Amino acid sequence: MPSSCHPSRSSRMMRSLAVITLVLAALLPSCGRKAQPRPPEDVMPRPIPDLGASNLADGIRLTWGRPSMYADGTRMMDLAGFVIERAVGTEARTVFKRLGAIEVSDRDRFRQIKSFQYVDHDTVPGTTYQYRVVSFTLDRYFSSPSNIVTVERTVPGEDTHALLPATQR
Repeated sequence: MPSSCHPSRSSRMMRSLAVITLVLAALLPSCGRKAQPRPPEDVMPRPIPDLGASNLADGIRLTWGRPSMYADGTRMMDLAGFVIERAVGTEARTVFKRLGAIEVSDRDRFRQIKSFQYVDHDTVPGTTYQYRVVSFTLDRYFSSPSNIVTVERTVPGEDTHALLPATQR
């Protein structure tokens, strides 16, 4: 038989490599995560709804509950922390500035922290402050700001208008 009727060994090898490549290319998309990708706005934490504030002897204490849901309503398991923001005064257009951050590292614990607090020690009595908190995930998706709390700094236990002692006649 003429040599043109039988494929050469190198052409058979090339065809085999091409088939293997096609099979591998078809299998690669099946690796990894099986769920559909989610848009970023769905995996942001829901805003904290229960921020509260109170005066202490050494500052203003903020308290809030742990966010547990993403914006799309599914359970959040990757809470990474909080950013605390403060504005001075009560103006509607007051600019909030970053005051501090709290890292959350209890994701793998059986019993996770349910409530958080932060004490702002850098306050001046008689000054009004506004606070809000933003939570974020391990992938750095940030929630919308929490409810805003407004508090005037006072020092508990200090009477600002003490009564004068009564005089006897």
